[in-house]
Amino acid sequence: LQEKGILKAETVFLISDKDENVNILKKYLPENLHPDTPNLSGWYRIGSKTIAVPKKELNKLPKAERLKVRNETVQKLLILALIFLAIITLRFIASYFQTVFTAYFSQNAMADLRHDVFAHLQKMPTKFFDTNPVGRLVTRVTNDIAAIDEMLASGVITLIQDVILIITIVILMLALNWRLALVSFSILPLVIWVIVIFRKKTRVVYREVRKHLAVLNATLAEHIEGQKIIRLFNQYFHKRQEFATINQKYYLASIKQIRLFAFFRPIIHVSSQIAVALIIWYGGGKILQNVITIGLLMAFTQYISKLFEPINDFSDKFNFLQSALASAERIFNLISLTPDDYRVEKHKNIKMKGEIEFQNVWLAYNDEEWVLKDISFKVAPGEKIALVGHTGSGKTSIVNLILGMYPFQKGRILIDGKDIHNYSLADLRKNVGIVQQDVFLFSGNIKDNIALNNNDLTDEEIIRVAKYVNADKFISQLPRGYYEPVMERGATLSTGQRQLIAFARVLAYNPSIFILDEATSNIDTETELLIQDALNKVIKGRTSIIIAHRLSTIQNVDRILVLHKGEIVEEGSHFELLDKQGLYYDLYRLQYT
Repeated sequence: LQEKGILKAETVFLISDKDENVNILKKYLPENLHPDTPNLSGWYRIGSKTIAVPKKELNKLPKAERLKVRNETVQKLLILALIFLAIITLRFIASYFQTVFTAYFSQNAMADLRHDVFAHLQKMPTKFFDTNPVGRLVTRVTNDIAAIDEMLASGVITLIQDVILIITIVILMLALNWRLALVSFSILPLVIWVIVIFRKKTRVVYREVRKHLAVLNATLAEHIEGQKIIRLFNQYFHKRQEFATINQKYYLASIKQIRLFAFFRPIIHVSSQIAVALIIWYGGGKILQNVITIGLLMAFTQYISKLFEPINDFSDKFNFLQSALASAERIFNLISLTPDDYRVEKHKNIKMKGEIEFQNVWLAYNDEEWVLKDISFKVAPGEKIALVGHTGSGKTSIVNLILGMYPFQKGRILIDGKDIHNYSLADLRKNVGIVQQDVFLFSGNIKDNIALNNNDLTDEEIIRVAKYVNADKFISQLPRGYYEPVMERGATLSTGQRQLIAFARVLAYNPSIFILDEATSNIDTETELLIQDALNKVIKGRTSIIIAHRLSTIQNVDRILVLHKGEIVEEGSHFELLDKQGLYYDLYRLQYT
């Protein structure tokens, strides 16, 4: 209107839904004012609820009326501003709660999943850990779950919003002009086909990336744990080369993943431009035929661009989605494995007498080579026996079966006259205490490693058992005593000190059956004497099975079983076996002559 010379630049517009401003102005308008009058002398009628007033004419109004008009206008502008501010505030609040809710949901879900995976790992059989490196399992609990968490935290809500937006745009386009909409959608089958192909390709690639990452973590964990051997045998170069090879495989798999993703997004973008071209081609012809308007055509080009925005966003999220799906597949495969605790818990908190009987037991770890062959023997409650033999003869395998670590293929094992499968693993292991050569200590302090979360043990009882097995002698000399920090695996303590702590740990639990697995090798003479004294105290009144390389530790046991290639070849006391001059006699001569 200003360009046509009807209105001046200083014109003021007054708008009122209730015509209050107009009613006020009518008192002072010229008499020839009419709603349809386009141009008045000094006053301009734009619409039924709009009056254009030059400032000089507005100033002619009485001051009170002029202020009222201006105040009402300012109030309405203020209301609009407040409404706009309220919308922004509501959007902020909604965004805040959406972010918090999404994070809360994903973190709770991932915390539960981590707990479930860890709990499942705790129940897996020993054979599972023999074939799965630590780094691979750590990757499952950390990296794979983190990938799922990333999808839940940033991908799911966005994907839902994108789907809603796509459905809304499709409905609007069909409502405006269904023929033009169908032309626009003609490119979508190609897009869907690309997505399906891309999904199949990326699933394989992401699975490969996760596999190489697990191998990388497993190798890293193994090399860090074996640093001492690497240093002693000058394996720096070879181990670096080995790690570099594994790292290169992970790098190449990651590059393959990036290239595949980089190829996908441009295809989606080109598809959107093809859709726009189809709209212009078809819509242009309809405009020439006066079937549709230019405005409708422009609206469709905008809608199709908006339609492909969530598809492009989906292509971005596809990266997280495929990674999460590959991780979820690996985690669910782990959870689906059968746990070790398959036994029916027919006994609760039972206290065993300690009678052990093997009846024609056969064991093979890999179902190909028999480790134990037709093993039969019986141990009376309180009896002390020893297992002797060359490395690989089956001594530790017998102990593993008593602890329920591995399933055996043939025969029976009886504890107190009942089949071992009738006991729950919890009851079985609660009644069996073991001290191994490589004692494992947890991070914490010495007191916690003796008690092992047994809340029934008091500090006085812990000190008493430590004194009884001679562990208090070195513990009391430590700066913090029983609260001395223990590093990973007890690295700051000597082998003998760790073994004395293990004796105290076993005695604190007061088991019916005690097993000593090669615990007297690689220690000094003084510590060996302390351990021998502790051993004599611990085995008193308990069924005891002792495995030792040093035959001096087993000369006072009731019986000695001599194993060779998985079979019991000799049985008797120390002196009886020496008189036989068999395998035990040969082993004894090798050590002491």
